[in-house]
Amino acid sequence: MKKNMKSFKSGLAGISLALLLVAGFVGCTESGAKKEDNPTALLYLVNNSAGLNDVQSACVIAYTAANSCVGGKEYFNAGIGCSLTKLEGKTTDDLNALKECVLKKVNDPVQPCNLPQFTYGLAQQALAGAFAACNASYTTAAGTTVDLTGYLVY
Repeated sequence: MKKNMKSFKSGLAGISLALLLVAGFVGCTESGAKKEDNPTALLYLVNNSAGLNDVQSACVIAYTAANSCVGGKEYFNAGIGCSLTKLEGKTTDDLNALKECVLKKVNDPVQPCNLPQFTYGLAQQALAGAFAACNASYTTAAGTTVDLTGYLVY
């Protein structure tokens, strides 16, 4: 009888341990779900498959970097912001200034906005917060001042 009780207790402990492991795996897969991917740069590239000029290329890089700071479902829209009509009259230097401004905030040594704890839920919030300097007159590292108002759209 003692042997049966001992084997019952060890079997019960084994089942309990197995249930805890299964619950842990289920919890990990649900909480570790992948963040929804941002499709705007991909859609832009599909719609403009003829190739990008230097201005468009700098624009797409800036939008992709800016979207790395957005964790919700509203992203900066590269399809609108980097369209030929929106970029008409803008130079490579203008878009390189936008790219520099965005990358400066993304690569901030203290609070990089692309880390999960510093991301914004919406592009609108990111524009008002992290990228406020990228929606006004901006002075580049080379000392050139460029008015970036309206360059980032969502």
